[in-house]
Amino acid sequence: MTDWISFGAVLARSITWCASFAITVIALEGFTPLSIVAGRIGLAALVVISAALLLGAGLPRSRNHWGWCLVLGILSLVFPFGLLTWAVTRIDSSVVAIFIAAGPLIVLLITRVVLKEPVQPRQWAGFAVGFAGLVLLAGPDVIAKLGVSAALPQMACLAAVLSYALAAITVKKMPEMPPVTATAGALVCAAVIVLPFAGGSLIQDIAWGPALAALAVLGLAQTGLAQLLRFYAVRRAGPVFMSTVGYLIPIWAGLLGVFLLGERWDVRTAASFGLIMLGLLIARTRPEQRQGATGSGAR
Repeated sequence: MTDWISFGAVLARSITWCASFAITVIALEGFTPLSIVAGRIGLAALVVISAALLLGAGLPRSRNHWGWCLVLGILSLVFPFGLLTWAVTRIDSSVVAIFIAAGPLIVLLITRVVLKEPVQPRQWAGFAVGFAGLVLLAGPDVIAKLGVSAALPQMACLAAVLSYALAAITVKKMPEMPPVTATAGALVCAAVIVLPFAGGSLIQDIAWGPALAALAVLGLAQTGLAQLLRFYAVRRAGPVFMSTVGYLIPIWAGLLGVFLLGERWDVRTAASFGLIMLGLLIARTRPEQRQGATGSGAR
């Protein structure tokens, strides 16, 4: 049977993430990149910590758990947020999206090497089909920009994607914790690292307007809610399946453009979306298959 709960978590995660680049551009009109990173992490930390306490889950209780949360906070928050926020100030967001969408292939390779988990031929095939759809969607103009100029920002994007992939592996290897507890712990650690360097400039930059509203959305939805969904989906379906968020981002961005901005939906766009969804369906991981693989590994 198809694990529809995992599909729902991945879809929800992709929806919260698809608009993050455009919202970041709005936030950059009033804040520096470092202030945005600090604001996102700080707001998300307040909300998720409150949720953890109200739900009775609390914060991590052992030194070992805090150590894992520290690693997760650095890999999933501090590094990628800083790198991507800086990158969008120097290269087109469409180019950044290409690198993010390459994440599933990187996760697939790391999962095979680090976790020693078997990768089914249909997963390779699914990710290949999805990536082909992504390349078709991007078109020749965006593809031509890769590697032509602004090498440093593009390297920053690649480093951020690698950091996200390692964060997914970290979630899979972490000791058992409630998702809200682990997410709160990671956000606390990230806030402790970032706020001393950027808290002052964040306070100075605060002013009512679109930039502040964009920062609030980035912190509450694109960071707090998205991190909870990410942790839950990785624990339930594994890092490989969760990485398919990268393929779904351009789909939601395209739909927003069609219905909210009046953009045209041509044959190439429709074919691209079809390939991406087909690749996702081919590569999906079923619960009974994961359990079987775990059982055979235990024996």
